[in-house]
Amino acid sequence: MISDLGFRISDLKRAVILAAGMGRRLGDAAEGRPKCLVQVSGRTILSHQLKTLIRAGIKRFVVVVGYRAGDVIAEAKRLVGESATIVFNPWFNKTNTAYSLWLASRNLKGGYYYLNGDVLFSSEVIGRLSGAPSSALAVETKLCGEEEVKVVCRNGRVTRIGKGINGEAAAGEFIGIARFDDNIAEALHRSLGLVVNGAGDRMAYFEEGLSPLLASHFVAPVDVSDLPAVEIDFPEDLTFAREVVLPQITKLELVL
Repeated sequence: MISDLGFRISDLKRAVILAAGMGRRLGDAAEGRPKCLVQVSGRTILSHQLKTLIRAGIKRFVVVVGYRAGDVIAEAKRLVGESATIVFNPWFNKTNTAYSLWLASRNLKGGYYYLNGDVLFSSEVIGRLSGAPSSALAVETKLCGEEEVKVVCRNGRVTRIGKGINGEAAAGEFIGIARFDDNIAEALHRSLGLVVNGAGDRMAYFEEGLSPLLASHFVAPVDVSDLPAVEIDFPEDLTFAREVVLPQITKLELVL
């Protein structure tokens, strides 16, 4: 079970957005754009993310760019100006989220919110992560298939994370948004370095750096199953985002 969390409010004001990807799995639906610049009802995914983060109180942004970097930089600067720090991943077509997050975290001191650059979500997701008692992962409780990044939880903490976990053993899907506090951020950077440099696996996902830390660092699962959110990997996800999730977000944000 995922605990109902709400013990304190985090004062983190910085977010890292991994936006280097090409969006190959979207195929023609991406229309040749970087995934983060795909349009959802007239605005890019990155625009939706930044506006949602601002609404949630985030002040500073680290954006990792790669594919068509100039276009992504222009969009980030248009939206948040000098509040955006840009990190370039020159190996974007030969690496994955572990390498991008390792690059982003090299010069970061302290904690941050983590986002994959393809997630459409309500600001309340950040609100719930902020209210967790520790570093935390946003989780949708459901029966998962092979494609989802799954989490296993015990006694109110995440004990395992990865795609290879048996769906029946998992508490649900990690939706690509997390909070990493001071007590784990530096350790996560070192662990990612071991994955992408020591082991030489630059196509690894960031959870391969996080997994070894879960026994020694408390990471809480935060249930966001009742909130509108979607990670946009495939054309059907994009359709769902446009037709279902964004209208739900808009309605919810008017209430909050």
